[in-house]
Order: sequence, then C-alpha cells, then structure tokens
Amino acid sequence: MHEVSIMESLHEQLVSLAREHGASRVRRVAVEVGELSNVVPEMLNQAFLAFREVEPLLAGATFEIRRLPLRLRCRACGAETEPEGYRLRCSGCGGTGVDVIQGEELLLRDVELEIESEVECDDRH
Repeated sequence: MHEVSIMESLHEQLVSLAREHGASRVRRVAVEVGELSNVVPEMLNQAFLAFREVEPLLAGATFEIRRLPLRLRCRACGAETEPEGYRLRCSGCGGTGVDVIQGEELLLRDVELEIESEVECDDRH
C-alpha cells in the first residue's frame, strides 16, 4: 500500500507549511487525485486517518479528496474529451493519437491552518 508513503510525504509538507506560517494545527487538507494516478482514494483517506490519530498537528483535521477524471487531447483533431472507461481514443474523431492532459495528478490543493493571532500591545500611557 503505497498510500502510506504518499501520506508520509504529505505529512512532511503539512509540517513544513505549519512551521512556515506559525500554525498551531492543520484544520483542513484537500488533495486532487487523478483517475490514472495509481492512488486508491479510500486507502489514502485511511492513511490520513491513521496519521491524524498520532500527529497532534493533524488532530481534528478534515481531509477532502477530489477525484479528477481522465481527459485527453487528440493530436489529429485537437478535441479535448473524457473517454468512456480506459479507451485512450478520441471521442470526437476516433483517433488513437492522444495525450493525457488530466488524470495522472496527485496534488496538494488546499491547506487550512489555525494560526494563533498575536495580541497587539499598546504601550501608550
């Protein structure tokens, strides 16, 4: 299950972002997972829940997974289509010369952090 190693990398990014911004915890994480990314969203969610149990920075954080469909661009006619199933063929002209333009991604899209606000001190007497 490589989703655990993906979550380890994601955890490192979240810790780095929290330190960079002086955050006390992560409230929400959103990732985008392409249909051809070789990531099982349910397994990634389970890995997140496991990390959330042992990492105080993630305590109570929500995890959103947005699935990205497969999109192709035909080299012959230029059409951009979402194929049915995994037939890598242009839905417009039927050509097989296509490029994947979406669907292989695994992206950290959004992170919501909880940052303690600094109390301004007025030294005037």
